Amino acid sequence: MQDVLDPIITFKRLLTAWWKIVLIATLGGLIGLLVSLIRPPKFQAEATIHASIDFTQINFENLVGQYDTPVIFTQYDEDLALQVVERVLLSTWKQAYQFANTLDNNLNQETFWEDQQIQRFLGRWQLRYRHQDPEIAQAIVNYWTDVGMQALREAQESGEAESFVIIDLVSEAELPVKPIYHSRANLIVAGMLVGLAGGIILVDFSGRYITHKNKEG
Repeated sequence: MQDVLDPIITFKRLLTAWWKIVLIATLGGLIGLLVSLIRPPKFQAEATIHASIDFTQINFENLVGQYDTPVIFTQYDEDLALQVVERVLLSTWKQAYQFANTLDNNLNQETFWEDQQIQRFLGRWQLRYRHQDPEIAQAIVNYWTDVGMQALREAQESGEAESFVIIDLVSEAELPVKPIYHSRANLIVAGMLVGLAGGIILVDFSGRYITHKNKEG
């Protein structure tokens, strides 16, 4: 048995048996692909909310900062103000979950959280939900959107959200007609990484112990 780890010898051993490592990594990727095909596909519904700043309501002309410099409404300030959309939508997720549970009583909170997504692209916020039943996915998104828009209006009326943020509903979720495989790429990459690590360990173990033992025998 080889007790001392020699990095040079180990590297040469892995380099010589590179094809074995690649083969095992490829096998891991194929297993990941197989798992993604076995898992039932889901349909994704999406609603869009537009948020922008009404700069006519912001008057910085006579405001100065700590060092008597003019106050400027920066991109950071704008992003922070628009972030209210995501913050309020997330505050209503439990209401959306309770509604979703009436449509699918097998749905738990962990699965619900994994299948939702709130994402911003420029001035648009996309609220998405994935489910095996396209009608359920659509119903959840539209309910959550309605609850979220109402919560946003109440937040602005109460002063919890800035009044100069203009929020409009661009589109409700339509019935999705094509399933997505949102986890396929992740499963393939994960399978390849596991296979790569396993291949390296297997090749190194074989060279350090099994081959060495056969030579001693």
